[in-house]
Amino acid sequence: MKKQYKIWQNEWRQIMEKPINVEVDPKCDFDLHFDIWELDKNKFIELFNSFPKGTEIGNNAYDLRNGLIEEFNQKLSKEEIISETQKAINDLQKIAYSEELNNPKIIFRTGNSISDLTDINYSEMISIEIDDQIYDFIKKGTGEIGNNAYHFLSEPMYRMRSSYVPSRWILWTLTDINHINPYKSLLKLENNNCSVFLIDDGGILIFQTKE
Repeated sequence: MKKQYKIWQNEWRQIMEKPINVEVDPKCDFDLHFDIWELDKNKFIELFNSFPKGTEIGNNAYDLRNGLIEEFNQKLSKEEIISETQKAINDLQKIAYSEELNNPKIIFRTGNSISDLTDINYSEMISIEIDDQIYDFIKKGTGEIGNNAYHFLSEPMYRMRSSYVPSRWILWTLTDINHINPYKSLLKLENNNCSVFLIDDGGILIFQTKE
């Protein structure tokens, strides 16, 4: 795995016209994490030539970064946010069933910061089951090379927005589940400043941060 990381690191650094064979762990190479987003589209897509499903990954990442995917640009009303949350729950349940998501009560709150909530004990994001199993889905879809690709690409994709939701939406294509992407609705919600949590005593909390 580490050998493959180094190969990809050098390929990326060469495309970016930076020194290769540097004494930097690929997973800590901030040139890869941040500077890739300054490349033009052709150079950016070239980064993904050596990865399974690389063209799709590269195009999705570029288009998302640059606001070119219209369905992710929509501003949702409270009712639409709740409906999209239910869709997210349904999608998650189709792939990895969780008793905690079985017909939960849904609470909607807004505020400046979720840390201001004192009357609700919230815990994990509702995608925790899928998040924990994504490696298994990827191994089944694109094998060990896909698993290596996910580990290499996850952090650079995270740096797009300092969030793993867009990263996982982009990299879900490494699985063999093509008819549904469980992070699609979650990404729509995140783009509306919403996070969706499990509540300790059962149910779901939607928290929308005020702009």
